[in-house]
Amino acid sequence: MKYISTGQKSQPLDLPQAMISSIADDGGLFMPEHLPAIPRAFFNNFGAMSFPEIAYVPASLLFSDDVQPGTLKRIAESSFDFPLPIRQLDHNLFVAELFHGPTLAVKDFSVRFMARMMGAMSAENPAAFGAAGKLHVLVATTGNTGSAIANGFARTPGVEVYILFPRGTAGRQLEAQFTTIGHNIHALEVHGTIDDCQAMVSQAFADTNLRSQVSLTSANSVNAVRVLAQSFMYFYIMSRVREMLAPGTPVSVAIPSGNLGNLTGALIAQKMGLDFDRIIAAENANCYLSRFMRSGTSTIPSRAIPTLAYAADKGSPTNLARVLHLTGNSVDGLRRAIDAVSVDDAAIIDAVNHSMANYGYIIDPHTALAYQAMRRSLQPGHAGVVLATAHPAKSLTAMTAITGKPMELPLQLTRFMDGTDMRQRIAPSYEALRRIILKNA
Repeated sequence: MKYISTGQKSQPLDLPQAMISSIADDGGLFMPEHLPAIPRAFFNNFGAMSFPEIAYVPASLLFSDDVQPGTLKRIAESSFDFPLPIRQLDHNLFVAELFHGPTLAVKDFSVRFMARMMGAMSAENPAAFGAAGKLHVLVATTGNTGSAIANGFARTPGVEVYILFPRGTAGRQLEAQFTTIGHNIHALEVHGTIDDCQAMVSQAFADTNLRSQVSLTSANSVNAVRVLAQSFMYFYIMSRVREMLAPGTPVSVAIPSGNLGNLTGALIAQKMGLDFDRIIAAENANCYLSRFMRSGTSTIPSRAIPTLAYAADKGSPTNLARVLHLTGNSVDGLRRAIDAVSVDDAAIIDAVNHSMANYGYIIDPHTALAYQAMRRSLQPGHAGVVLATAHPAKSLTAMTAITGKPMELPLQLTRFMDGTDMRQRIAPSYEALRRIILKNA
């Protein structure tokens, strides 16, 4: 399988090249040259399959040219070894709890799979990763992405991970999720801002001398493997929801949307044969996609507005190029494929309180985006699935303020607090980062 750029001007690449490059020469993002259709027999029987068994089917169609089938099965089994409960709140309303992984957020699904894919490919095809056969992953983060990537890549052979985070941005609880791991995870506290961190990462990718010595890649959602892996959970969710509904019931899904990675995953799953009725992109007040769909033209990227659903605070979503690619590169195609709903902070608070009052069920501010969007969009006779993308304890301050009640921290979060802090403190200087990378080459 070759990978093409959404910019349509770069040469197709094979999977290892696309995975390492992340962004194409023309500035586009990589996608498979085609998305294979899954046989109907799979959908007739997937209700009896486990998540790893379900994930293996689309994974084998996408990646078997580059990874051995036995290896892919082991990757699926080790990546998805935690539960994904489906809660039924009402006769036609369901919540898919995507926060039972090691860092209690949806990113655990795609990052763990991507990490194991990189480890397997570096072992099976070390020449693809340079003379040293080692891959160096660079990440700039204010917290949640860093914790998922650190835990996903921990002890992955042949991969070194550098997590740059600004001093004083993330709380101690969140920082502990990536500063206490060690081994191949290098937590670099930068005495600066997130912009400084991102600038240092950009300088590393632009440093041709450094890239001649080491193989660099990104682990955020611009990486093709990560966004493809985000499609797998939808097959499992629908396999379980279908078992609880009358045959033929139309099913919509509401997705908290910021950088549009999970939305891209839903569109990929749909292209491979999964039968959603509607895909609802639930945005916060930044609502870039909603404005784009109304106007039909790109809007000027702006600084993100801080909201209660902070992980979706994106001024300009990176994966819009992929969303357009999957919907025919036209605004009309986008409008046919997706409903975009914007939810402000007042509506987030209302959604949290409504869920508690009506169902005794606690949702976090990101899940509240999808919950509120589904309330506005669900039609009579249809069923809706709300994606719960983070545990409420991940938004501890906001949840305490909204509910007026203290929240107990789950074990996954508290266990990090007992670990040894192994962060390195560095100046906002690219040379400081460069020296650390070369030391671990």
